Amino acid sequence: MATLPTTTSEITAEWMTEALQGSATIPAGVTVAKVLLDPAGAGVGFMGEVATVGVVYDGDAGNAPTTMIAKFPTQSPEIRAMMQPTRIYEREHRFYSELAHMSPVRTPAIFHVTCEVADAAADEAYMLLMEDLSDLQLGDQVSGTTVDQARAALIGLAAHHAQFWNGAGMENADFIPVINGPLNQAGSPIYEASLPGFMEAFGTAIKPELADFVAGYAAMRPQILDELAAMPHTLVHFDYRADNLFFDDAGAVVVIDWQAISQGGGVADVAYLLSQNLTVDDRRAHEPELLRAYHDALVEAGVSDYGFDVLTADYRVGVGCGWMIPVLAVGSLDFTSERAVALWTAVIERAQSALIDHGFGS
Repeated sequence: MATLPTTTSEITAEWMTEALQGSATIPAGVTVAKVLLDPAGAGVGFMGEVATVGVVYDGDAGNAPTTMIAKFPTQSPEIRAMMQPTRIYEREHRFYSELAHMSPVRTPAIFHVTCEVADAAADEAYMLLMEDLSDLQLGDQVSGTTVDQARAALIGLAAHHAQFWNGAGMENADFIPVINGPLNQAGSPIYEASLPGFMEAFGTAIKPELADFVAGYAAMRPQILDELAAMPHTLVHFDYRADNLFFDDAGAVVVIDWQAISQGGGVADVAYLLSQNLTVDDRRAHEPELLRAYHDALVEAGVSDYGFDVLTADYRVGVGCGWMIPVLAVGSLDFTSERAVALWTAVIERAQSALIDHGFGS
């Protein structure tokens, strides 16, 4: 058996042949003659690496893809150890293996999954090969989703949430934590560790009426998670933002990056999308209409025990929940990336406006 790669530059034709034959992506008589790698072009983030891999086949590979996406966990031992209590890599890899086929929302086709769980981060192994979606339109969190994109994303999300409503289909999915369980509670100390870097970078952008909220958020988060856990449970994406959403030619949403999945209130996804991905003006102008579109789609998909008035009350909790994300991201931000700085500048402005609009300011 060829050695499992841990980074883009380690992918070999031999390993790729075994991986693609093992998933029946190519037949046994076909091999990978060459892999076309560009390690310098790999996207390396806080939690991992993503790269496009070209594939040249020897033999008739039929409709097998000639490009695909390779996704690896971070190779930083320190970050791997910090993230291990959250089980984010296991969550995503097992989602694709065990649950993705159940969701009505489109996810990338998967050509290989390695998911070796262990007690220590150094002993774990994870790797994904998946569909290259670059021919679709990717959402842009910097400029913000359009109102039409947000509506399409919410309609797809509602169909997904309805499929798993009240825990349906997750009875044996022990790898998906309850939203207020220990794995997600681990976010509070990570927030505390990230906050000094965040304040150094963006402290001057914090609105005075939110200063206490920002400083005390880690202590508040357990209650926020408890409130989300008390809502009807569904399969929550928990990172439902524009940069994880593609749109096909018909405008339907395609969703990637399932590392944070949890069981709890679906409004966490709804609120994150609307509060941090629409411009402030668009959110204020269209928020009620978009919430109604989501709720109508839930009802159409068979959810009958969740009134619109309850949704709107729960939505406020979801807005509060989303504040975790920019602090965690900015605490380790690469400030040489103009797009990253522009992204989080916009997100912080949008998130604060939503928090104030929904009563979190002092």
